[in-house]
Amino acid sequence: MNKKLIMGLMSLFSLTSLGQSLNDYKIALIPSKFSFQNEDNQYRINTTVKMYLKQKGIEAYLSNEKLPEDFLDYNCDKLFINGVEENTIFSTKIKFEFKDCKGNILFTTDLGESREKDVATGYNLATIQSLGSFNKANYKFSGKSFDDEIIQAKLKEMNKEEITETKIVTVKTELSYELIDKITGENLVLYKTSTPFVFLTSFKNRNGMVVKKDNTWFFEYLEEGKVNSDRLDINF
Repeated sequence: MNKKLIMGLMSLFSLTSLGQSLNDYKIALIPSKFSFQNEDNQYRINTTVKMYLKQKGIEAYLSNEKLPEDFLDYNCDKLFINGVEENTIFSTKIKFEFKDCKGNILFTTDLGESREKDVATGYNLATIQSLGSFNKANYKFSGKSFDDEIIQAKLKEMNKEEITETKIVTVKTELSYELIDKITGENLVLYKTSTPFVFLTSFKNRNGMVVKKDNTWFFEYLEEGKVNSDRLDINF
């Protein structure tokens, strides 16, 4: 088969695959400042991208604006837009990458170029030219629903919180607290002292104190003439 024909078919297949992936998304998040900008929405590039995507039927939001409720609870139903600058001495060049939540590039616009001497005008012209090539993606939302994935993600998070909340059982007595790990069965007895948040205990065959510093618990003990402090993952 002709080499040029093979390359052409490969390019067409690649473009089709990208377009199909892109069509699964109807929401996009645009950073308020791309890496090459010195301030939010410099030269109005970011709002230009937002307006263009909305014209194409994509719900586009800037990262610094008020976002819909639960917008950030699940990210894998969104496109993430990245602006790339490839300027030369005499021209302004920009392109835009459309990524999924894992950083995979689903589509990249052509490099927009302007030789306009006025910086702001040059960036705007290059941006508009680059966005114009988005038509090559033949974007049309497929109607894919991420509801199942969102529910699973929320359930997973709830399970994590439940495990965290119920992992340690605390038994309180007049003189002590006994902490019991429900998963391993290990226990730690903390004996009260006259000082709040300071307890006497024996842990890993060492006698010492459990103290609270900046909302974190530490086991402090003397070993070989040196005071050691080990962080404890406990809460009671």
